[in-house]
Amino acid sequence: MAIIAPFRGLYYNPEKVDDLSLVVTPPYDIITPEQQKRYRQRHAYNMIHLILPEGGVADRYKKASNHLREWEKEGILIREKKPSIYPYQQIFTSPSGKLIKREGFVVLVRLEPLELGSIIPHEHTTNNAVEDRLKLMEACSANLSPVFALYPDPEKEIEGTLAEIWTLSPRYEFKDDSGITHRLWQLDDQKIMMEISKKMQDKTLLIADGHHRYKTALIYRDRMRRRYSSYSETSPFEYTMMYLSPMEGEGVFILPTHRLVLRRNPFDLDGFYSKLRRYFFFQIFDFRNPSTEKMVRKTFLETLDETGRNRYTFGLYIRGEQRYLILTLREGVKVGDLLKGYPQVLRELDVSLLDEFILKKLLKLSDIDVGLTKDRDEALEEVQKGNYEMAFLLTPPSIQQVKKITEAGEVMPRKTTYFYPKVATGLVIYKIVPEEEVELV
Repeated sequence: MAIIAPFRGLYYNPEKVDDLSLVVTPPYDIITPEQQKRYRQRHAYNMIHLILPEGGVADRYKKASNHLREWEKEGILIREKKPSIYPYQQIFTSPSGKLIKREGFVVLVRLEPLELGSIIPHEHTTNNAVEDRLKLMEACSANLSPVFALYPDPEKEIEGTLAEIWTLSPRYEFKDDSGITHRLWQLDDQKIMMEISKKMQDKTLLIADGHHRYKTALIYRDRMRRRYSSYSETSPFEYTMMYLSPMEGEGVFILPTHRLVLRRNPFDLDGFYSKLRRYFFFQIFDFRNPSTEKMVRKTFLETLDETGRNRYTFGLYIRGEQRYLILTLREGVKVGDLLKGYPQVLRELDVSLLDEFILKKLLKLSDIDVGLTKDRDEALEEVQKGNYEMAFLLTPPSIQQVKKITEAGEVMPRKTTYFYPKVATGLVIYKIVPEEEVELV
């Protein structure tokens, strides 16, 4: 059961910041050091100063808190007069060139322990990331970025409720560095909010992005309960800010996360190929003439897209080799024999076979030897530059696979999915004021 509520969001004052593209960022965990530097230089009120503040461990969280307080005092950030929900639309181009629109809304969701099954994770979390986000949350008393979750809406009931909103002028509209259009509305109509709240009550939410933020919010809630013993179900720390989007929408777009392999020891290439051939059929794309590399790469990637629709298919490029490979599991090879003891539902994922069998068993690698990227060309070029020994390219899992795994009570391997595009950070902030109450509709 998903209990949602409107809230008085903190947002950039249009009279002070008229171009939101100068101040918003992607979520903190995908921002590179180079991007951090660029965002810091872009604008004095960029969200980077809040979500990834500069400084040592002792003072960076305090700096974020000071920035937030000063921006409110200066009127850079202003608070909504009425509790609201925030319809949010993203328009982007898929890798195939199709124009896609994703629609949803930002709202408060009552926190529930994950084991209850009403809010479902699909990836593991790490303690270091949770500790970092918890310190920031405690310093700022705010959700600076929403968790992204999906809900089932096969009949498009909630989508229909918001249909008229999309025809109105948004509060914000801008394009980000990737050319993605973002539009945000503010909605405080009691009738519409009540209708959405009622329809959401029988929904289960699947966390797409923000597992660490959700776990952080749970820990923060428990600490605040001890601090405020008279808390109730409408205490503001009982909720966290989420962006909710329908699972069946065309905008639920998953990219794979490709693997980049470091080699710290002498590497027997022929021996590795020999091991692979026992289990996989090789499709070879030679480019011995360097001038043909771009053309061959294009054919290789197009073929991978096509053959990758079948299970257990990978692209492979090894440093120094003048060829790309597509590996397809041989007929007769049983995945169960290669992944003994691994949960049945997880055996269906290409990434399970790659991570657990090829990387860990054949190559004897640990997680620290493996880099990650969502960009196929970047993966190949990193190997060509000599930064990595090899690149394994994956095709994405479907949302149906993700749903099947979570319904079975399992969690996907690390960084299996990359939901695209990411939800912008800085559209709206949830300020947690313990003395206030959340207004349910």
